[in-house]
Amino acid sequence: MMVMNMALSDIQIFEDDFASHEPDFHAVTTIQICELAEAGWFDLSDESWDFGPKYSEEQHERLCKRITQHFWWREICVTPPGIWKQMFITRMNEIMPKFMQLYSMLDEESPFYQPLGQEGEYYKSRNIFSDFPQTKLAGNEDYASTGNDTEYQRIKQMDVLELAERVRNYYDVDTLICMSINDLFSQLYSVNLNVW
Repeated sequence: MMVMNMALSDIQIFEDDFASHEPDFHAVTTIQICELAEAGWFDLSDESWDFGPKYSEEQHERLCKRITQHFWWREICVTPPGIWKQMFITRMNEIMPKFMQLYSMLDEESPFYQPLGQEGEYYKSRNIFSDFPQTKLAGNEDYASTGNDTEYQRIKQMDVLELAERVRNYYDVDTLICMSINDLFSQLYSVNLNVW
């Protein structure tokens, strides 16, 4: 039996600069968004990817960045990518109108701005008494000798536990949109590489 005597200086150390090699993509079934973005194909700032409506240009840019970051390592649900692109734009055009209402309510200029909100109730009622039903109330078509309107509003202040629960369950509008398009991306995650 032969024994090799090696000095520490004889051991070759593996040094690698990952940036100098091929990109580190590991799609299992289709193509990852990061791969399409690195190739310059998936670029939501390009006019060919335009969808709407837009609440504002600032909101649109923020949403596009959020979508790209949120799905960066995810694979698209179908190939070829052109079909998936058409599915993506169609879905965004379908869902954006309903989210415009949320964007407007969360606008700090809006009178409804309360991201976590308070609970409020508004009531209005009318009591009418009439000895002479033929007597007409001034300003409307009601007949009565007397009438009084009652209005009141009840606002419920949340305690810290209720507020904490709302914060825990709160998603901003951009995240809700990402959740609404989740099925356009593969749900398959794998730590294995397809190297067989």
